[in-house]
Amino acid sequence: MTKLSCVVVAAGLLAAGAANAAAGAHSLGIKLQDPSTDPSIEHMRIVIDRQTINAGSIAILVQNQSKNLVHEVLIARDDGAGELPLDANHDLVIESRVRPLGKIANIAPGKSGKLALTLEPGAYVLFCNLPGHYLDGMVARFTVLP
Repeated sequence: MTKLSCVVVAAGLLAAGAANAAAGAHSLGIKLQDPSTDPSIEHMRIVIDRQTINAGSIAILVQNQSKNLVHEVLIARDDGAGELPLDANHDLVIESRVRPLGKIANIAPGKSGKLALTLEPGAYVLFCNLPGHYLDGMVARFTVLP
C-alpha cells in the first residue's frame, strides 16, 4: 500500500468515526428496570442516558432489562404540570390527554426496541403505560435543546 493510499484510508476511517460519533449524539438510550432487574430497587423505573439532547432527528433506543415483565415506552411533550392525567379505574395514564408522539409497545423481558422521531426544542416525558407501571415509577423527563 502506498503512502497516498494509507492517507486516503485513514481519512475515510476518521470520517466514519466522526459520523458514528454524531449519530450517537442524536440517540437517547433508555433502560427499563424493575425489582427483577436489581433486587436493591423497590420500584420500577426508566433510566435515561442523558437529561438533554439537541433538537432534530433522534433515535430512541430502549432496553427492557426486566427478567419477567413486559414494558413499553411512550413519549409526549411535558406540559410542566407534574403528574400525568390518570384513569384511576385502570391505573393508566390517559393517553388522549398527553397526546403521545410515539410508542414502543410490548417490549418483552430482555428485548430491545427503537423509535425514530424528530423532536423540537422543549420538555418531554417518557413513561410506561401498562397498568400500574407509571404509578410505580416508570417515568423520566428530558429536555430537547435548540
